[in-house]
Amino acid sequence: MPIDPKLLRGAVLVAVIILLYAGRMSKGSAKETPEGLVFGMKPLVLWTRLLAIPLYMAIILYPLLALHHEVPMWLPVLVVAAIALTAYQLPGTILLTPAAVVQRFWLRGDKSIQYHEVMTVQSIQAGRITRVLGDNRTTITHNTAHSDAERFRSELERRTGKRAIS
Repeated sequence: MPIDPKLLRGAVLVAVIILLYAGRMSKGSAKETPEGLVFGMKPLVLWTRLLAIPLYMAIILYPLLALHHEVPMWLPVLVVAAIALTAYQLPGTILLTPAAVVQRFWLRGDKSIQYHEVMTVQSIQAGRITRVLGDNRTTITHNTAHSDAERFRSELERRTGKRAIS
C-alpha cells in the first residue's frame, strides 16, 4: 500500500510542531565551564529549530519541484532570509562568569551586566522566564528555550544578592 505524500507531509508537520512545544516543557541542564556556568538552548529546542526550517521549506518547495514548475527567483531569496531571521532571533547563550552575567548571540553583539550593576531580577510566567535588568539599560532574558530556569534564577539571586520579583 503506497503512502500518500500529502498525508506524510501533514504527519511530519504535526510531529515537528509537537516537538517544538515539547522542547519548551523539557528542563535541560546548565554546564560548568572554565569561563563560568553556561545556560544554553535546550538540545531538543535547538534540534527542532534546526530541523523545522529546512522541513518547512521542503514542504513548500516539494510541490513545485514534483510538478516540474520553474522555481521563481524570489523563493530562494525568501528561504535565505527566513534562515537568517531565524538565526538572528535565536536566544543567546547565557554565561554566569565570576564578575558578570553575559548573553552571547550568533548574529548580534553580546550583552553584559556586572553583578553590582543589576537593578532588578524579574520572574515572569510562573518562573519560566527570568529577566535581568541592569543600570546601563541592558536586559538579559532567560526564556523557555534556555536550560534549567530554576538554577539560573537561584544562581543569579545568590551572585547579585537580589531576590527575583514576580
